[in-house]
Amino acid sequence: MRTIYLRKDQGNFTRRVLIDMAYLVSNKKIRLPKTYFEDGLYLPYFNNKSTETEKYFLTKDKIISEDQNHYYFKFPFKPEQVENAAT
Repeated sequence: MRTIYLRKDQGNFTRRVLIDMAYLVSNKKIRLPKTYFEDGLYLPYFNNKSTETEKYFLTKDKIISEDQNHYYFKFPFKPEQVENAAT
């Protein structure tokens, strides 16, 4: 599986946060360290009905569980729907 990044727009640039791919592949969930969580983090994806990129924002209400160090989010896409990091 290819590498997938969360993104955060900050002024004139976009910061990328690497997703734990081993956890994603085995559990179909995004595991994000609590220290990386902030408002505005999103996952760019392609909707099945169009070719335009949409943003899936990771917000507090989308947290499905947590432990001492991580938040866990549902990954509601097929990997091929997620936009490549190079674009």
